[in-house]
Amino acid sequence: MAAKVVFSILQENHAGPIGDDWRYWVEAKVFNQGLKAKGKIEIKKHSLPSGTTQQPPGPPAPLELPAGECGQKVQVKLTLEATEVDLFRNDVGITDLDTYLNCPAPGEEPLVHDGEISVGVIESPGLTGETSIFTLKFRLVLSCD
Repeated sequence: MAAKVVFSILQENHAGPIGDDWRYWVEAKVFNQGLKAKGKIEIKKHSLPSGTTQQPPGPPAPLELPAGECGQKVQVKLTLEATEVDLFRNDVGITDLDTYLNCPAPGEEPLVHDGEISVGVIESPGLTGETSIFTLKFRLVLSCD
């Protein structure tokens, strides 16, 4: 039987002084005895003032990714690149997060995992040392067909 992962972004948040205009992308890679699938969600430039938590614009459609055979341990690697958009030079932060899930057997309920991924973005040039933290709340749903 084939397993699948559905990856969705639930909320976005920005805390810090470096700006209000943001864009980002998140790549999800699914491993189950090797790489099974990858996909990317991209969010275009939009306003996200400091201290604001909101649903991403759109909202973006979830990614549905094959996850290999049921009953195996599945690894989902998320890579987040967040960019605070400036007039002359954008400020960028990038990070990775690995999540390991036990795949349900055929006929079992899907496994739902909610998590967060955060990245620090430092103002350029680095003279001021100001940093903002960009955070996404996400959901992974692992199921066996």
